Amino acid sequence: MNGTEHRYRTGQTRLLHVDDDRAFLDVTEAFLTRELPSVDVTTVERPAAAIERLRDESLDCVVSDYEMPDLDGLELLSRVRERYPELPFLLYTGKGSESIASRAINAGVTGYLQKGGPEQHERLANRVQHAIREYHAGLDRERYSAVLQALGYPTYVVDAEGRFAYVDEAFAELTGYDREELVGVEPALIKTDESVEKANDALRSVVSSSGPDAEQFEIEIRTKNGDLIPCRDHIAPLPFDEEYRGCAGILRDITSQRRRREELARQNERLEEFISVASHDLRTPLTTARTAAELARETGESEFFDRLEDAHDRFERMLDELLTLAREGDDVAATEPTDLGTVARTAWESVGTDGAEFSVVSPPTVEANTGRTRRLLENLLRNAVVHADEGVKIEIGSLDDRAGFYVADDGPGIPPDARESVFEPGYTTAEAGNGFGLAIVSRIAAAHGWDVTLTDSEDGGARFEFAGVEPSAESAEPVDSVTPSTRS
Repeated sequence: MNGTEHRYRTGQTRLLHVDDDRAFLDVTEAFLTRELPSVDVTTVERPAAAIERLRDESLDCVVSDYEMPDLDGLELLSRVRERYPELPFLLYTGKGSESIASRAINAGVTGYLQKGGPEQHERLANRVQHAIREYHAGLDRERYSAVLQALGYPTYVVDAEGRFAYVDEAFAELTGYDREELVGVEPALIKTDESVEKANDALRSVVSSSGPDAEQFEIEIRTKNGDLIPCRDHIAPLPFDEEYRGCAGILRDITSQRRRREELARQNERLEEFISVASHDLRTPLTTARTAAELARETGESEFFDRLEDAHDRFERMLDELLTLAREGDDVAATEPTDLGTVARTAWESVGTDGAEFSVVSPPTVEANTGRTRRLLENLLRNAVVHADEGVKIEIGSLDDRAGFYVADDGPGIPPDARESVFEPGYTTAEAGNGFGLAIVSRIAAAHGWDVTLTDSEDGGARFEFAGVEPSAESAEPVDSVTPSTRS
């Protein structure tokens, strides 16, 4: 057995008493056994036997006389400290002097007491109990610290005055401060006001006589550069008898967990939206198809077969748009430098309208998912064509005052009181519309992290502005300042 094995607690608390006076050993053992029933007391009369016991057994405390054969108490203390520097060692001697006390303290003794009557035995019992409790607490702290260090959790200790007494490297790394900057300051430096209040409420709970041993709650950590990081704080008071000594806590970054919760909430919202729209809007083409089928069977006229086919086509389009709407809420996983002018022209080719005019003005190159950006532009271009008279003019270009782009037309525009509603699924004012186009635009923009704003164009039509767009480091391909494209 080596010395490090004494650093782990066993189920039994063991004390070794060394004294060359057998009668005194027996009396002290009886007293300690009565006062400290959880402590198993072992006695030996010679220091050599004590050293052998230390080598073969796990002990929690040593009590020793000073004057003994072979080795005195201070020499024994020196031997013990060589292998077990934290093990409690109490010098309990009948030969007391300031010189011995001074040497004992310098050698690292845990306590120094002079022998005497029952009062001294009682003092010894109190010192033993306190020393063992502190020793066990130190072992627990070291064990927990090793576990937490292995797990990598940020750990801290706040003293009785409400200031950081200790933070580990993981805590410093999370907050962006050096450990020296944190020790001695109040937690309000790195916690929001609401988080400080939560921590205070939790602390009041755990230190109360009827409260739990520990509490956990969600807080926000404010880093040195001002970022907010959501964390779960696990807090518990430090061991104390009557006087509060402080608390210890562990933080766990729950950014990814919160993101998953938010994504699940969005998915549930989209599912409810899907069910709501599907149960309502898809009934119209189905009802039309059923009526047309009955009339076709009764009359055999081709007109009703055409209506049936149109109803099926509209149903398929609505179902396709509805599925697209459900998918487009997902975050964009990968982006690439996207020439908005090239993507816009490709989108315009797929709209397939007659008489409308389309132009691109100084288009930016942005970081985006090209396929989903094309879908966004297709829906905006189709929306302008559907809601405007023949000959509508549509323009795409860069924003002047910030990074981003716009899509504007000279159509009838959208009234201010309807500008929020147009992005809701199922909202439409067109007879043949399904109300999903602009909802998909909103979803694709949000998936990229873009902010979309609807306002008036210079010609009185609608103007959709997209801000928060990340410019690409790559330059855009050369494009004429105005590139008109007209279908007739």
